[in-house]
Amino acid sequence: MNKLRLLLLEDLDKEANDLIAFLEVNNYEVVRVSDTEKAEEEIKKSTFDVIILDIMIQGKPDGIELAKRINKKGINVPFLFLTSMQSKAVFDEAKLTHPMVYLLKPYNELELLYSLELAIESCYQQENSMSFEDKAAVLSPTFLFIKKKRSVVKVDVSGINYIEVKEKYCSIRCDEEHYLIKLSLTKLKEMLSNPDFKQVHRNYLVNIKKIKEIYFEDNLIILDDGSKIPFSERYKNAFIKNNTIFR
Repeated sequence: MNKLRLLLLEDLDKEANDLIAFLEVNNYEVVRVSDTEKAEEEIKKSTFDVIILDIMIQGKPDGIELAKRINKKGINVPFLFLTSMQSKAVFDEAKLTHPMVYLLKPYNELELLYSLELAIESCYQQENSMSFEDKAAVLSPTFLFIKKKRSVVKVDVSGINYIEVKEKYCSIRCDEEHYLIKLSLTKLKEMLSNPDFKQVHRNYLVNIKKIKEIYFEDNLIILDDGSKIPFSERYKNAFIKNNTIFR
């Protein structure tokens, strides 16, 4: 599990420190900058999952100007405004930059967490992505963003050992964590479109990079973490056919 990386543009130290403390206990790794020049430097050299922008930076509406530049450069990172500016004129100008959310200070903690979750989810509403109700998740090519309690966790797809069907849910198993999402195994396999994941049983999808041993006669796969996965005849035959080393 990876923490969600968040860029915070906030020039007031106390407000920034309070916000960082709150976000860090809710699974966010926060990089704080106090001006737009530093913000652009961070965006250029690092990857972020979401950005929070204050509007008034050192007495100027630089947050809006930065949002305009983010859009102009085609940077595909969701951003939202968190500001004390209640002016309709300022709001109308900010709205033109298409933020995910416009929140007023002082913020409500739950409202902020939900807004960040919605921003990430909305950003990944693409052809190869999907959101799920109940046990929610959003899929990008390399990460799953999964709702857990009040926060969203970022799961590296390459770190998944296997996926198991449990009734209407898929259980995603990693070394130290597991998650439930409401989706069929077939649909999840289709959405992953990752050659490292092979179906070995009607109820199991395995990351082949995590395989330690295969016992073909016993229809059994052993993973690096010690997990024992059944290998059905149907999928075993297809696996052998597609891997010449086993013929």
